[in-house]
Amino acid sequence: MKSNMQRTRRRALALVIPMGAMVFVLPVCGAEDAPAKITYDEHIQPILREKCFSCHNTDKRSGDLDMTNYTNLMQGGGSGQVIEPGDSSSSYLYQLVTHQEEPYMPPESPKLADAILNTVRDWIDGGALENAGSKAPVIKKPSFDFALTAAPTERPDTPSMPARLSLQPIRKTSMTTAVSAVATNPWSPLVAIAGPGQVVLYHTQTMEIQGILPYPEGVPHVLKFSRNGSLLLAGGGRGGASGLAIVWSVRSGERIFEVGDELDAVLAADISADHTQIALGGPQRIVRVYSTETGKLLREIRKHTDWIYAMAFSPDDVLLATSDRNGGLFIWEGYTGREYLTLKGHGGAVTGVSWRADSNVLASCSEDGTVRLWEMENGNQVKNWGAHGGGVASIEFSRDGRILTGGRDRMVKLWAQDGNQLKAFEEFTDLALRVTICDESNRAIAGDWNGNIRVWNAENGDRLGELTANPPTLVERVETATQILTANQSIQQEKAVADEAAQKAAGDSRSTLAAAETAMADAQQRSDSAATTVRETQDALGQQTTQSEQLNKTVAGLTTALPVLLEAAQKVRDAAEKLPNDEELAKGADQLASLAEQRASRLDQTKKTVSEVEATIEQTKQKLAEANQQAADMSAELKTAQEKVDMLSPLAKEADEKANTAASEADAASNEVAVAQKEFDRWTEEIAFTNQLNELAGVRRTALDVLVTRKNELEALLEAAKTAQTAADQAAAKANEAQQEVERIGQQINEIRGLE
Repeated sequence: MKSNMQRTRRRALALVIPMGAMVFVLPVCGAEDAPAKITYDEHIQPILREKCFSCHNTDKRSGDLDMTNYTNLMQGGGSGQVIEPGDSSSSYLYQLVTHQEEPYMPPESPKLADAILNTVRDWIDGGALENAGSKAPVIKKPSFDFALTAAPTERPDTPSMPARLSLQPIRKTSMTTAVSAVATNPWSPLVAIAGPGQVVLYHTQTMEIQGILPYPEGVPHVLKFSRNGSLLLAGGGRGGASGLAIVWSVRSGERIFEVGDELDAVLAADISADHTQIALGGPQRIVRVYSTETGKLLREIRKHTDWIYAMAFSPDDVLLATSDRNGGLFIWEGYTGREYLTLKGHGGAVTGVSWRADSNVLASCSEDGTVRLWEMENGNQVKNWGAHGGGVASIEFSRDGRILTGGRDRMVKLWAQDGNQLKAFEEFTDLALRVTICDESNRAIAGDWNGNIRVWNAENGDRLGELTANPPTLVERVETATQILTANQSIQQEKAVADEAAQKAAGDSRSTLAAAETAMADAQQRSDSAATTVRETQDALGQQTTQSEQLNKTVAGLTTALPVLLEAAQKVRDAAEKLPNDEELAKGADQLASLAEQRASRLDQTKKTVSEVEATIEQTKQKLAEANQQAADMSAELKTAQEKVDMLSPLAKEADEKANTAASEADAASNEVAVAQKEFDRWTEEIAFTNQLNELAGVRRTALDVLVTRKNELEALLEAAKTAQTAADQAAAKANEAQQEVERIGQQINEIRGLE
């Protein structure tokens, strides 16, 4: 059902702009003939006459709104002022006609033409002038600096994280349900997620489960970490039956205290920064504030007219913000409960509130689709924007001033405080119900109507994983871990066999290649040796040929010169015979004859040497032919060996690559087995740990029962002693009275005897 306030506002403006059969089109003016001012008389009244006067006139004031003259329009209707001069974004009339808020105007009709909407916008932003002679009023809307003016609550020396808590679900259902509450610790990477009968804790970076806290009272509808992160508050219960708020220690998981005894589920709650107060509320429409020291009710606030949807203490504990289903949004003094501000502006249920870290700004969201920011000096609205079509369901300020929202459009969005959208995360399959942002890990976390919970990197929008409020039981985890371990062990065995075969094949391939390379090296060596022999033989043949040529030249010379020399020697001898007394001539003849004899001997020797050299040349040629043949054979053998190496090299490389791949796969399989084994050991150990916890809890309960019994017995003994003491005192008093009576009677007897 819609709230009374929503229905009132709908009646007030339901017929602000009824559509007729005609579409009103404004003339489009050029820059030169554009009017200097847009006024009600000249530009707006014709639009309203065409669209609105039939329902909003002096005789017929739908929603108590008359639009036929400027004064009445600016005065507004039953729902208040509809025009905010100078600020079209805050003008309710403009929000309706632009379909930023419901009910959309004109009803059951398309949105007005952009030309008309732009004219209405420019008229309002220009000061909503009545006529050409009017002057734009001085708009005294507060300017506001969105920079943090003070540091938030200081980081604790040791941010709180759970020690070792039970991971056994309190309740495991076959299906997930709508996410009713999520919250992140302000100083550690920890998120709490509500589920039926329990709260599940996760690490926001590793997304590993950290613990499960029992909430046997029903379903938590609100989760809040204390400002220093050491406590976790949950408020909830069973609808129409019971509700309360409880608080756990984040480190130990111990349930520290509980407050409230509601007749319906708690929908909103918070704990003050100093841990002294817990405020809660819900369908009973009453804000109740309890002392955490005594558990006693400190005060009640009975201002809300409908279900209380949200509440939050300011970080400095000075103020308490509360909101309801009827659009009510109030600010109270944190320690007295006195009303401080009433914040009007939302046209639907206010579904969430969140304080900026310096306590100077409150963000609120509503089913009207808007997010609104309020300053706390005077309660002025410093910014508002349409965030989600159909309504905003949840909102949260980050420590650095960003704003995370989720809504009925199934979207989760991150905003700057000026309304600029920083990031739109991937769409859910259903309504985005709850959002929270982890300041320590910069994670945006949100849950939807179907129970899906996603974790995104708030910087780039990447989805990092998913969480669940319905985790598996430890037995289920062990069964799953066993299945995974068995499957991984089977894969590991297969990979090990494949690796062994691949390594053997690679070894064989490398051995074959090595043998081929050795053979090629040997062939290369023999080929080189043959080539050397060829070269050496060729060199020898060359030398021998040169020698033969030189000797043949000598033979030829001697053969030609010897006859001449012999002839000359004979002539000299003949001359000497004719001159017998010429001793010199005789001596010359003898010398010439001796020289001729020497040359003849040399010729014979040279011819003999030529024969020998030529024989050697024939031998060398034969040796060269043999060396060339051997070199050719060795070259062919080398080529064959090279071709074999060339063929085996890629095969060996491929075998090595396969062996490396097989080794990597085997290593990966071994790692998977190790991981699976670790997971199996972890959950097996968790079962043992949980059993031990349960045993200790049983021992503790038994001890507590014994202590309670002994306490009751002692109290009974003390009461009996007290009763006996009272009886003894009474008996002593009676004995004293009897003694006194005996003495009195004795005295009387003595007196009577004296008279005798």
